[in-house]
Amino acid sequence: MRVNITEVDLFISYLSDSLNADNLSLVEGITTDSRDIQKNDLFLAIKGENFDGSDFIDEALSNGAIYVITESVHDSSNVFTVDNVIEFIGEICSKWMADFDGKTIAITGSNGKTTTKDLISHILSKNGHNVSKTEGNFNTSIGVPLTIFSFSNEPSQIYVLEFGANQVGDIDYLSSIVKPDIGIVTNISGAHLEGFGSIDNIRKEKKSIFNHSNKGYYGDEIDTSIILSNHPLANNKVFLKNASIAYEVCKDIIDKNDQEEFSRIIEDFVLPKGRGQTYSLSRGIVLIDDTYNANPESVKAAIDNLERHQTKGRKLFIFGDMKELGENEIDFHKNIADYCEGKIDGIICYGSLAKNTFNNSKSIPLSLHFDNKDTLVTEVCSLLENDDIIMLKGSRSMQLDSVAEDIKNHVKWTIKFVKKLTWIYHI
Repeated sequence: MRVNITEVDLFISYLSDSLNADNLSLVEGITTDSRDIQKNDLFLAIKGENFDGSDFIDEALSNGAIYVITESVHDSSNVFTVDNVIEFIGEICSKWMADFDGKTIAITGSNGKTTTKDLISHILSKNGHNVSKTEGNFNTSIGVPLTIFSFSNEPSQIYVLEFGANQVGDIDYLSSIVKPDIGIVTNISGAHLEGFGSIDNIRKEKKSIFNHSNKGYYGDEIDTSIILSNHPLANNKVFLKNASIAYEVCKDIIDKNDQEEFSRIIEDFVLPKGRGQTYSLSRGIVLIDDTYNANPESVKAAIDNLERHQTKGRKLFIFGDMKELGENEIDFHKNIADYCEGKIDGIICYGSLAKNTFNNSKSIPLSLHFDNKDTLVTEVCSLLENDDIIMLKGSRSMQLDSVAEDIKNHVKWTIKFVKKLTWIYHI
């Protein structure tokens, strides 16, 4: 993880203050990976369960790092020892945010964080605001501060941040150092149960964002009857919910309550990769890529969306393992099969946990299971028929995004091959 620092002078003043050090040279970037170091970078030697960044201090310095922050003792004058690297960088972030006169919007929740973040950023940008937002997966205790250091500190800026959590205390910590003007919880479901133990703990954790926010929005309390007349996802229940949250937040900031204009503004909004993009392939086949991640509630929502699609063909669901669900993971997977009954025409399961879904799916007309990704792709491509709709959903670690790409490429290759044969025939 590496970022370029936008406000170099400002950052170095906070760094000097926190280290009680004078005459520090300018730091132009921050990284947690010694392999990514560029000249004049600050290297954060983070210590985790299975790694210790302090093992790479010498490598970092030789690669161009100007300073190192570590929890270990080192004899270099360019290496500073602190009690906790993550808390240290959080302290600097807190100083940055205390001096920031712009507006900050922070978003957490079990599902829909990224889509809601991108929708809010899109709407505000279209209304002339200078918006900086979290990119990629920089939503952790280290990712959020680094993201902020990459932003401008101008008072005209609006920060739109995404907060993620893997354990109790993550959201409260991030909220305490950022202190958002607006805190948002999109929804609460059984994601990351392994780290939290119960839905109740997840609820408490997510809602802790409100402890440090001036104003809060909770997605489950927001009216989702918003009309999106010309957007391709106008009938997608999950997207409508995220859009409704974005609308409620943005109409306060821009002081405008006009659903029709809002609908026009997001007509050109494109979903982040792996979050429901729809692709029209040959023979009327449609592929829906919803592979970014999965938990029981998001999977059920995906199945509902698949059911609502109109087609002359079949509705097929490729389902990969849902991870981090704790001790009830087998039951969660079995329940997906029950939820599919009467809604779809086929389920293709992938992974050891999804085998429980397959074993419980005998009432579904087409039910298959695969442990090998290449075999899965080959078999799925062979069974696709005209006008079929196929949706893919699973945890990120299952890499169903590559399955989606392989299916798209295979179908495209088939199209080209058929066209080539036709061309030869007409010769």
